[in-house]
Amino acid sequence: MKILSKKNVIIISAAVGFILLTIVLGFFLSRNFEYGAGRLPVYFFNASQGRLEPELREMPQGDIYAQLDVVLRYLANGPREASLTRLWPGGNDRISMREFLTDIYVNEEGFLNAWFSDLYYEMTPVEEALFRSAFTLTVSGLPIEGVIFRLPAGDMTQTAETIANNPMISPAQRMGEDFRFYFVDESGEGLISINYHMSDVDQHMRTTPMLERLIELQNEPGIMPLIPPETQVRSVLIAPQNPGIYVDFSAEFHRNFTGLSSHQALLMIKSVAHTVLANNPAYNRVFFLIDSERVYDFHGVSDFNLGFTMDETVMMGFVPPIDYEYE
Repeated sequence: MKILSKKNVIIISAAVGFILLTIVLGFFLSRNFEYGAGRLPVYFFNASQGRLEPELREMPQGDIYAQLDVVLRYLANGPREASLTRLWPGGNDRISMREFLTDIYVNEEGFLNAWFSDLYYEMTPVEEALFRSAFTLTVSGLPIEGVIFRLPAGDMTQTAETIANNPMISPAQRMGEDFRFYFVDESGEGLISINYHMSDVDQHMRTTPMLERLIELQNEPGIMPLIPPETQVRSVLIAPQNPGIYVDFSAEFHRNFTGLSSHQALLMIKSVAHTVLANNPAYNRVFFLIDSERVYDFHGVSDFNLGFTMDETVMMGFVPPIDYEYE
């Protein structure tokens, strides 16, 4: 009987060890590969930047329905990053995937057919547009050509290409733009207009930063600083059926006003209204809200609850914001 040398024993032991290690690794990898097949961008909304942004999530190995199940749970559970917002109905209430999305089917052309419950209609128009875009962009990372949204009001087909080509629903595009700002002149007797260029402006959410800039520029020479610098632009709402723009300021806009007369209060109001309308020509009136509430008298301006137009007149009658959109 031939005895193996110490060298041969080491070689054989190493080979056996390698084989055993390969088998063990193969076993664990085969178990874990199901959740290690790749990473998929799942889209959520960055409200501060006004655009859709992806989070990379682990994707399973398996058929398209297993992958879709995981993707939809990612969308329903929401983002990990605090700066991103979940695009799913229910607000803070965690509505489950099955409550909202009642059925799915991938047809022969590779389109995902998705049927939704009545919860779909609890979203505002803006929430619905953002949801459709995020949903479509996310599932398009799978072998999916597009989404057919099966809704009681009618079917709607959307693809990643239609999102990219539609500026109303695409992830925000940013660019430089010239704005016309209106200020109360240093005499406090009238308005002056000045053009300013703002860079990196979101095409869809331009009015809020424009008003924030209007407040900042109050300290420029030749301008009477009537808008309190502590004023915050809480939101800007657009009601396309009116058509009107609703500017919601924080309480400081009213509480900290330092003007000396109702005339100066009216001029300050007009400076805001003219700035908004001059840069949004599709709309013809501006309504003011303070902490989301209507105020009937603003330091002697008794028609503050009514809508202001570009020709410096006050619209008679208050029209509530219907089907508004954030801008």
